[in-house]
Amino acid sequence: MKKAYVFDLDGTLVNSIFDISDSINYLLARRGVPGRTYEEYLTYMGFGIGYTLGRAWPGFLDLPKAEQDAMKEAYVEHNGAHCLDKTLPYDGMAETIRELAAAGALLGIYTNKPEPLGVKISRSLFAPGVFEFVLGGKEGASMKPNPERVLWELERLKLPPGETVFVGDGGVDIETGKNGGMLTCGVLWGFKGREELTGADYLIQEPRQLLAL
Repeated sequence: MKKAYVFDLDGTLVNSIFDISDSINYLLARRGVPGRTYEEYLTYMGFGIGYTLGRAWPGFLDLPKAEQDAMKEAYVEHNGAHCLDKTLPYDGMAETIRELAAAGALLGIYTNKPEPLGVKISRSLFAPGVFEFVLGGKEGASMKPNPERVLWELERLKLPPGETVFVGDGGVDIETGKNGGMLTCGVLWGFKGREELTGADYLIQEPRQLLAL
């Protein structure tokens, strides 16, 4: 077992695609824009809500910045009220997280999801206090694949990056871990698939395999 594990959230710890899709489709419907399918949204994940909105509705990128920001805020408001309607941890994940923490590993989350939503989901679906930090997308803060914010947390916790595993389902997660000098673990149950996980130090098919790294 390694000393620390930093997790992506969507597609890694939890299956949240249905609540994400429903919130964005709600916003699109208010604009008279056709919604997208869950399968389409799977291909839009990983780079923050602005990217996802831009893929779901290309006209979003032509809006003035103030209007884009207002739409992002509307998403956070709507999804904040509905982010637990259908979202659940992947099978075995909550138990694995508890076992890692009980064995002395330090755990964190780094997601490009808006930070208030990441905090709400992690606190609601996992044991209290199990994560040392939850970092998410917010104005003026760096995002994946930039590892800077994680490295600050590791330094605060006196943890060497080389004994930390970055765990995620997409290429941006593997890139983030490598950029920060961390080990990388790709999960095969998530949104993206094996083809995005080339170069990962580990590939796992179920959460309990984390205990044997």
